[in-house]
Amino acid sequence: YVTVLEALSRQNAIRAVPTRLESSATFAAEAYAALRRKPACVFVSRAPGAANASIGVHTAMQSSRPMVLFVANIPRSMKQREAFQEIDYRMMYGPIAKAVFDVHSFDELASVTARALDLSVSGRPGPVVVAVSRDVLDGRTGEPQIPKLAPKVVAGADPGSIDAIARLLNAAKHPIVLAGEMVAFERAHASLKTFVEASGAGVLAAYRQQDVFPNTHPAWLGQLALNRTEHTEQALDDCDFLLCLGSRLDSVTTDDYAMFRDNQKVAVVYPEPSMFSQWQPDIALAANVAPTLDALIGALRESIPPQRLAWRKSAHDKEVAAAQPGDLTVQGDVNMAEVIATFKERVPNDAVMVADAGTFGRWIQRFYQYDSPDSSLGPVSGAMGYGVPGGIGAAVADGSRQTFVWVGDGGFLMTGQEAATIVQEQLPVIIIVCDNAAWGSILVYEQKRFPGLEFGTMLRSPDFAGLGTSYGMTSFAVTRTEDFAAALDGAMAAKGPALIHLRLDARDVSPFPVEPPAPGAKLGD
Repeated sequence: YVTVLEALSRQNAIRAVPTRLESSATFAAEAYAALRRKPACVFVSRAPGAANASIGVHTAMQSSRPMVLFVANIPRSMKQREAFQEIDYRMMYGPIAKAVFDVHSFDELASVTARALDLSVSGRPGPVVVAVSRDVLDGRTGEPQIPKLAPKVVAGADPGSIDAIARLLNAAKHPIVLAGEMVAFERAHASLKTFVEASGAGVLAAYRQQDVFPNTHPAWLGQLALNRTEHTEQALDDCDFLLCLGSRLDSVTTDDYAMFRDNQKVAVVYPEPSMFSQWQPDIALAANVAPTLDALIGALRESIPPQRLAWRKSAHDKEVAAAQPGDLTVQGDVNMAEVIATFKERVPNDAVMVADAGTFGRWIQRFYQYDSPDSSLGPVSGAMGYGVPGGIGAAVADGSRQTFVWVGDGGFLMTGQEAATIVQEQLPVIIIVCDNAAWGSILVYEQKRFPGLEFGTMLRSPDFAGLGTSYGMTSFAVTRTEDFAAALDGAMAAKGPALIHLRLDARDVSPFPVEPPAPGAKLGD
């Protein structure tokens, strides 16, 4: 796609950000889409480059975020002969992308590109792949007809369904709103807050959607993540009406599709009708979240039952208590709960938090409260290596806010080389490496299934602060909890790319207790 690069070089309005690895480019594009609600375009070479990019495509699909990936394909005359780096992109990307297009001629290139851009943000957003043969890219040019911008499609709320939801809500004692990714994509945060305050319902966030609602609000009940707290489970047990707004109801959010209770009324609102085939809710409304919320606000009764508010306050207070460091005991010299408390004191609450996959993230999940929209990014797919590239995408999307990347030692050593991109582009990114010198997630499961086992999970970490310095970052090493404040202040004062290396103890892998097998349980249970 060198010809594309040459054309882009003459378009000063288009910024090119060169990453070192194709997966980094797609991770960065996914994070960019989370903040800008529009697709970044990623260009990769054929089979090896396209294969590397696939993990980010899969992540964007599971996160419901737009992206357009262009693959420079082999010449048309060489297809179906197992040519050098040939691959069938429809077969490869079909299960993990929203659509895959194969461009056969120059004349259709503009229209296919326009369709890909439009499709990526229509209905449920997602990644679209466009493969373009090299002979089309390098061949003749002309004056193609550029399609006009497609109108935004809005699926309105059915009045009958709105009335039915309002009746269930008005009759409920303990209603809960489960808020998902479409609330964020449609920027419906304010409408959700107005609705919740008018209805007295509690709010739970879908997996990795913790910033969809202010965590300090009296209606906040927590996030449905991999580690469920007792009070969150109790709130779901108490709930007699669950209103699912804009969540695709993934397996983590739904506790492996076992979340709904038999004595619970359920309404689901989502713009993609195909999602409803997985569920049998009492009300299924294929609509956008924003107009649905506006309609529901007008359908509510005026007064909120005092018992509803009392129950919500009790559930909220338990969530607040769980987010306090308290007397949590750690084995090492760095207490992540205290680190996060210090972080909250010093960092503006509109800062962007990009968290890689890994058990260190469970400390953030439990102890950090998000009060600003678009302040939490992470891979819904659980893909490690997202963190540092995600920081690139977030900072490119919004350079006015400080971006913090929280990443484990394993995730950093997958894509941490993109620190070079951060320095090259002078992006406002501070990387915090949470180094416990272990594959933490696997270690947790080893300890749970086979107490005392540490086989194949212990690692030897490099000097991450030294690595950061070599990339050109202002870097700090923290070996004690009390040293973190000075390191954080120094990183923020640097006014540029910086890195903090937290040396953690593998025994402090998670703030959630690891429960061993029940007495008498067989191996494999």
